[in-house]
Amino acid sequence: MTPEEFLKVQDERYDPEHRLPWLLSRSNGYHTTIPAGSRVHETRTSTDYAIALLRAGRLDRAKDVLGAIVDLQERDPLDDHYGIWGYFMEEPPQAMAPADWNWADFIGVRLAQVLAVHGDVLDGRIAEALRHAALSIFRRNVGPRYTNIALLGSVTCASAGELLDAPEFLAYGRRKLAAMLERDAFAEYNSPAYSPFLLEICERAHVLVRDREFLEQIEVMRERVWAALAERFHPGTGQLAGPHARAYTDWLSEELTRYLAAQTGAPIEARPGVGTRDDTPRMVPTLPCPSHLAGRFARLPEPEVRVRTVFDGETTGTTWLSEDATLGTVNEEFAWVQRRPLLGYWRTPDDPAVVLRARIMHNGHDLTAAWCRQAQDGPRALAGWWLTYDSGDFHPNLDKPEGSIFDVGDLRLRVTLRGRGVRGRELGDGVFELAAGARRAVVHTGEAGFLGRRATWALAAGEDEVAVEAVLYGGPREPVDFHHAVLRAGFAVELLGEGAEPTAQAVLSAVGEEEVRWSWGGLEVAVPARPTRF
Repeated sequence: MTPEEFLKVQDERYDPEHRLPWLLSRSNGYHTTIPAGSRVHETRTSTDYAIALLRAGRLDRAKDVLGAIVDLQERDPLDDHYGIWGYFMEEPPQAMAPADWNWADFIGVRLAQVLAVHGDVLDGRIAEALRHAALSIFRRNVGPRYTNIALLGSVTCASAGELLDAPEFLAYGRRKLAAMLERDAFAEYNSPAYSPFLLEICERAHVLVRDREFLEQIEVMRERVWAALAERFHPGTGQLAGPHARAYTDWLSEELTRYLAAQTGAPIEARPGVGTRDDTPRMVPTLPCPSHLAGRFARLPEPEVRVRTVFDGETTGTTWLSEDATLGTVNEEFAWVQRRPLLGYWRTPDDPAVVLRARIMHNGHDLTAAWCRQAQDGPRALAGWWLTYDSGDFHPNLDKPEGSIFDVGDLRLRVTLRGRGVRGRELGDGVFELAAGARRAVVHTGEAGFLGRRATWALAAGEDEVAVEAVLYGGPREPVDFHHAVLRAGFAVELLGEGAEPTAQAVLSAVGEEEVRWSWGGLEVAVPARPTRF
């Protein structure tokens, strides 16, 4: 959506009674209690609307919108929610479940942009709101592992330091950014959601901040983000190869694809129809990819590339890329809906990128309490899975069931292939084929069981999707204490081209008192034999 289109849409939705545009709410499954599809007035979109109005020279309405936004901030320093906003006018932070403290950063940086570019059109009220937001960010003090919020908070505070003549905020922003740069890689790694957002924050910093030291650090960060993207971008499919720590969709959005193509000059083909969760246009000028990295988005340096990166501590990602296909895994990860611990793509005549994923589904959604360990060699990977307690169900910590007792009606481990023209068949002896075009993923299944009951692997199909799955439980909902929820399941997968024969070796498991050892085709992984603390 262009800035002009965005402004037109918000104008049509403007509600003069509340001085904000309305929209139909979206829900990420946590924080807000307002059902998706409800008519609401969103604070972040409204602040972007105010910036768009100011850019168009429409000062009066911009002042009305900004006045409403400032009024919605919690300004009592003794309140637990000090300095933040709710997602919606209809749901102040005290009514959320729980509030999202990131909104001090998200709204604060936009108010900083208003001040930096247009001045305080509310006679000091915007500056005061930014001060409250910066103090909230300082008090919360997010660490460098929380990649996007750490960077966003550093820019918000650095700009607040200059705009409010508060050097302590600028010093804090510098320290926060320096702490991120001390890390060798991003803890929230290889993210198609966070990486472009980090680039946008860096681009916004060049509009908001004048401090030379800070901007020099921002340029180091910006180049680091581009380098991480270049390392695993797959030109053959136009996708970011796995594994992903944070992803909201299985494919790159058309908007992101256009951005990458424009900033690199590479002829990147978007997969049609893939939208984004946020249709707000960029409100700051874009900056090009560093020239020494741009060529990597057009072609691989070799016909076959293998990448291994230590992201954080012992968390390690392994990725294989060829001209038409890619497979990536992480050595240990949990199965949150935003994680992609095993992820593959390949191009076919019918689809620029079919997508291969592994996931554990609980009552129809990805189960955060499930974990896997994996080993990979080129286009071949082995995975073993187990469960944890003291975890949330849909989210790692926002919906923890009391006593780790989960209401289980359906639990299944799935390896899925999605895209146009996908097909599947059983090859026998627990081996299945998920195919599209001339390439196929051969899935070798191992033992699968839950609570002492053995599960059988089978082929399943849906619209533009085929899957190999083990139904671990299916029936009336039962309370299951995950302290004792023993899960044993393993499988291997290999991507094969036309004419290649599958590996003959079966997936084997050796069950010990403390661990289950899985082996296949020269690969081995060991996972806990019983549930572990999340």
